[in-house]
Amino acid sequence: MLSFSGRRWSLLSRLADSPRAGPLTALVIGALGVLATGCEEDRPPAPPPPADMMIRFDAGDAGTIARDAEVDDLGAPDPDAGDAGSGSCRVEGAVLTLATDTIDRTVRLVDVAVSGSTFVVAWTDARGSVADLFVYAWPAADVSGAEHRVTDDFALTRDAQLAARTGGFVVGWVDNSLGRYEVLARPLDAAGMPTGSAQRVTNNMLREDALRLTGLGGSGTMAAWIESDGLGGAAMTRAVPLDAAGAAIGTAAIATADPRRPSALALARLGVGAALAWNEAGDVYLQALSSVGALSGTAGVINTENNASGDVALALDDDGGAVAFGVRVAGARAEIRLRTVSATGAVDGPEAILTPSPTTGADPSVAAYAGGYVVAYRSADPSSNAIRLAFATSLGEYAGSEDVAATTAAGGGPRVAVSADGRIVIAWLETDGTSALVRAAKVVCE
Repeated sequence: MLSFSGRRWSLLSRLADSPRAGPLTALVIGALGVLATGCEEDRPPAPPPPADMMIRFDAGDAGTIARDAEVDDLGAPDPDAGDAGSGSCRVEGAVLTLATDTIDRTVRLVDVAVSGSTFVVAWTDARGSVADLFVYAWPAADVSGAEHRVTDDFALTRDAQLAARTGGFVVGWVDNSLGRYEVLARPLDAAGMPTGSAQRVTNNMLREDALRLTGLGGSGTMAAWIESDGLGGAAMTRAVPLDAAGAAIGTAAIATADPRRPSALALARLGVGAALAWNEAGDVYLQALSSVGALSGTAGVINTENNASGDVALALDDDGGAVAFGVRVAGARAEIRLRTVSATGAVDGPEAILTPSPTTGADPSVAAYAGGYVVAYRSADPSSNAIRLAFATSLGEYAGSEDVAATTAAGGGPRVAVSADGRIVIAWLETDGTSALVRAAKVVCE
């Protein structure tokens, strides 16, 4: 006898109501409804088992991530709630040590991006006398990759950044080769190999800091940075689109308006332009930018409690996305929060806690994953030094977390990227008192 569970019928009903449903879809669904009415026994579906906190990558719609609860993310009963779930994440191969720097042991930026089937990790280390920029190209299906040197000079190099583009990447950095800190960029091919020469994005008498890059879709990317006189005077944020070679297109625009004074940035594509986020005086701000990096509207506040602390991260696309950030509860407890935003950058969901007590954390990075989001962060638990992954649904609801790698108590925040086949790469810097180590891990969740 043919029957339909409440969950499947709920999904069919939602498809029928969808604005994308055409006449043929409605006809087929209507026929199925008549058939179900004639065949289904007249009794309510059995209630699901109690919820648990296992991560279910198949809960709700096929291929999405949700908490293993009594109802799926469409609001229909979940007959598998309370089972063992499928929320098991493991490091594929081994955690890699990409560099060991015994000269420069300071905490600094490491970045990761994915284009096609290749991940690239970027960092600076002083294996010679001064810091140079390196990248590690890691095919998604391989257990290891290859290192490429991007710079080889006597300039001080920092702020390693990556952005994916069609057919490859753009890598950016800040160096003092002209006697002052300026922004440079260079293209990488699909395999992560440097292909063209370095392009000078800025060339002025001011100081550039806190560089960030993002892909804009297609071959374009955008750069943003904080510009100051280096003497503690007024500072502003500037942004400019880059071409496939990493060269600036036009003049850099002012990207934050008075009285905003960012000290660190996050940058991501939003619609046809981009968005900046930063933490300032306990608030997380989000500022939409046009396709040329200019201000689009006014900056809005993302968090609710004026207790933001540390890094801010973005995962955005044409339809909006999520902002992840750290907070200090009562000035002490470190937590990771996440909030979804619309295609205009306006908040459209509650502020979710991704570190339920007693879990703590700091320095988040976020990426779209399995219809929701994955957030990598550094555990701040007194008894555990770990790089941890937290998962959230498309609505920003917490769906569980797992430790994926041990780390040291001191170090930089992790960065995360996700390939089309669902592999997650995390890269971070840790310090052990004698050296700074650049680490990376590829994680699969089943």
